[in-house]
Parts: sequence; structure tokens; C-alpha cells
Amino acid sequence: MNAMNALARNAMKALPRATARRTMATESRAHLHTGIPTNFAELRNNIWLSDPGAYPVIVVLTFAVGMCGSFIAYCAAVNPDVRITPGRRQQLVRTWE
Repeated sequence: MNAMNALARNAMKALPRATARRTMATESRAHLHTGIPTNFAELRNNIWLSDPGAYPVIVVLTFAVGMCGSFIAYCAAVNPDVRITPGRRQQLVRTWE
């Protein structure tokens, strides 16, 4: 147990510490909330696209929505229980397979 404590103390001394702390924004971004953009320049200067920290969020959400949409389309096309055509909706016995 003492050896582990000694190793932890030595590791704490040896690891470099980050001296700079993260601070809050120096200026307000409230001026970017101007409503719905009407042209590409306003879209580029929008609050979401002007912040590089939002790019991973946009990428993850786009990927998730794309995967969900493709899975729904796959299930609707392949699953025999999904009946999209009007002629097959009221049939109790599936004669197509």
C-alpha cells in the first residue's frame, strides 16, 4: 500500500500541470442572435456556424439523423410486416413472400 502511495506522489510531481485555466468568453455573442438567416452570408455568421466548438455537435447530429433515417427506410423496405401499398394493408393473410 505504501508503495502505491509513493508511486502516486512521484507521478503527481512528475506530471506537468496546465497553468492556464479556461476562462469565460471575453465578449458577448448576443449580437449573433438575429433570427432566421435569409442569405448565405447571414447563415455563415449565424451563432452555430460562427462557433468552431459547435462543428462536432453538427456532425454528430447529422450522422445520427442520417443513420436513423436509413434504418427506417431499410425496415420499411425489407420487413414483411410493413404494408405501404394500399392493396396489402387490409389483408390478414400474407400471400406475397
